[in-house]
Amino acid sequence: MNEAAPLNLAPKRQPRNPFWDSRVCALVSALIAILNVLPGRVARWCGRTAAAMAWLLDRKHRQQVLTHMDIAFRGTMPRAEKEALCRRWFEHIGLGLVEFARMRQLTRENVDQLADFTELKKFDELLARGKGLLCVPAHHGNWELCGYAVSLKGYPLQSVARPMDNPFLDELITAHRERSGNTIIQKWKVLWKLKKLLDKGGIVTMSIDQNGGVAGLFVPCFSTLASTVTSPAELHLATRVPIIVATLNRKPDKIHHVLRVWDVIEYPSSGDHDADVKAVITRINAAVERAVREYPEQWLWVHKRWKTRPPGEAPGPDGLPPEVKIAKIGVDKEGNGG
Repeated sequence: MNEAAPLNLAPKRQPRNPFWDSRVCALVSALIAILNVLPGRVARWCGRTAAAMAWLLDRKHRQQVLTHMDIAFRGTMPRAEKEALCRRWFEHIGLGLVEFARMRQLTRENVDQLADFTELKKFDELLARGKGLLCVPAHHGNWELCGYAVSLKGYPLQSVARPMDNPFLDELITAHRERSGNTIIQKWKVLWKLKKLLDKGGIVTMSIDQNGGVAGLFVPCFSTLASTVTSPAELHLATRVPIIVATLNRKPDKIHHVLRVWDVIEYPSSGDHDADVKAVITRINAAVERAVREYPEQWLWVHKRWKTRPPGEAPGPDGLPPEVKIAKIGVDKEGNGG
């Protein structure tokens, strides 16, 4: 199995300043400690207040989010509705950061008070076959809390993540993530390792809803071609373990969550490897799109999902990447793509 470039070699980074990196890490550590001392309602107020200030002051990212919403919802959502959605997105991120800081308060005994995990039964059904499981959660809902909580529920996740540029902060955040038993794997040079984990019945998680760069495969995302990392499809075709697209989404009370499974993918090999990879990745994108349409304020809209463009492509009349016609993917009565 060939290793795809996005999970192969680490990109070259500029030299870091250890003095400032250590100070930033100390500040983040202090903020985490403070948010854990505060009562929950006060900590959430802090998150919402910080988000409201960011909405007002961070014009750059506000415009970036709105531009990405223009691509996803072009012609179907009025500008005023997008602006309201953008403000709700800032609030969601603010609350998510507070929830991330306070994850260490969760235990096996109290995690069910936080979220509805009814759909974990689909994990059990797949794992009962004695094979591994490849989870694709996307940066949607509270993805950090998702991995942490599911691990507390007794599912030993092996999660692929890009290491932070600040090594002190990376060590702090990794330790924070792994308190529940969720093992973090740096994304560089790992495909063969992931294959062996899946072959042994392990549960691997990775998100591919970010720009895949020049090494990605162009497949539709909200009817617009988007460069997408192919690693889950490569692993699926090599190991035959199922792919499950799942997210942990915030409920309307903005405190509790619900685990949602959007698709279970078991794609039969056609003998045309490239076509199979494209079909699997297209289906993953379609499942993520369904999640975003149901909880539109909970996707990480700030990501430049459509940044890399196919060679020779010209923008549409609106200045945005052009739409493409795609075949509709069927959905069964349980919400799974077909």
